[in-house]
Amino acid sequence: MATGGPRAGGPKPRGGKPAGVVGPEIVGIWPAAVWIIVGTLVFLAHPDHFAGWKGGLYYVLGTGVVALVGGLVGLSARRAVNGVQDRLLTEVHHRRDWASWWVALGLRGLLGLLEAVGVTLLALAALDVLG
Repeated sequence: MATGGPRAGGPKPRGGKPAGVVGPEIVGIWPAAVWIIVGTLVFLAHPDHFAGWKGGLYYVLGTGVVALVGGLVGLSARRAVNGVQDRLLTEVHHRRDWASWWVALGLRGLLGLLEAVGVTLLALAALDVLG
């Protein structure tokens, strides 16, 4: 039995992890940061929305839920966009170049903007419910 050789465990994606293994990218730091920023801006304008248990519920419970759910949704969206992009590149360009890099950057930017808008609307709705 040889040691140090590659293990047979199935296909491995570009990152070197076995297929199906999810690492720390499952937690969405970007959605949680947007949630906290929206809450802080509303707090500065209307501190009465966070009186007593409301602030704890919004910041402690809400941030954790948004980080987990936002991370899962963002991870699946990034994987879907990467799959579509790879499929399009193999059919059109057959290789990566500067144009495909700019397209990938634009798609990532649009996904980040979409996540930020969704979390902002969710945060405002949660503050209306708590209000």
